[in-house]
Amino acid sequence: MSPEAAVRAACALLNQRRGRGRLFVGIDGAGGAGKSTLADGICEAYWGRVSIVKCDDFYRPIAEHESGTFSPQEAYEKHFDWKRLRDEALIPLREDSPARYQRYDWSTDCLAEWIDIEPREIVIIEGVYSTRPELRELLDVAIFIDTPRDERLRRMRARPQGSTSWIERWMAAEDWYLESVAPQHHADLVIAGF
Repeated sequence: MSPEAAVRAACALLNQRRGRGRLFVGIDGAGGAGKSTLADGICEAYWGRVSIVKCDDFYRPIAEHESGTFSPQEAYEKHFDWKRLRDEALIPLREDSPARYQRYDWSTDCLAEWIDIEPREIVIIEGVYSTRPELRELLDVAIFIDTPRDERLRRMRARPQGSTSWIERWMAAEDWYLESVAPQHHADLVIAGF
């Protein structure tokens, strides 16, 4: 599916689900699947009416030597701070208040500057693990992007985020998530990767 077709499919679903209140949309999929591209396309389609919360901002600072010892399941459980995402972003936005949180800086492995997100008509939570079970009740729509592993790996290698061993550990945690938690089976829309 092309990015344009994916945006059209997502917007068609959002138009069906839009009601009186704010619409919370999780866009999930493994690293390099096209989640940011889809979120940006939706944002453009609904110009000025979309807030985007990036899951990448909610990782925990964990020393490389420690995280290198995690099993795939432990990495899934320990790297992503879903409670902070819930408490600092999702709950305030659902209560019609701005979200305020510190962004995780991938290059320094520390929490960095503060981010402020205004509640808008559509709130997109974009990133791996965005539709995990603990967050589902706070979402109105779940979208999953299913992109072949080889293409995702190619995209991940093109990013300046770490060594080959880091990418392998990262993808092992995602594989565990896709196989054990299976967010794709709980999605309202599954998009073939682009």
